[in-house]
Amino acid sequence: MDFSRIYLSYTITLFFFFIVNGILTGTFIEEPVVWYNNLENLGIRIGTIPIEDIFYGFLMISTIILLFEELNRVDSNKK
Repeated sequence: MDFSRIYLSYTITLFFFFIVNGILTGTFIEEPVVWYNNLENLGIRIGTIPIEDIFYGFLMISTIILLFEELNRVDSNKK
């Protein structure tokens, strides 16, 4: 399995992720739209964004790409 597509896709989406998630968690605005309780996460943040969100985003992107590639492989084997 070639993971270069996953890493490339994730790198591209990371830029937009930091903008949107940063705004939602309180960057550039007075009150955050989304509030995270540090007792329920690691308490490690990049700016205002909990570190878990970065890994969650990676898992979402990689799962979608891997599933898509697997379904394409199965479909091409049927033909």
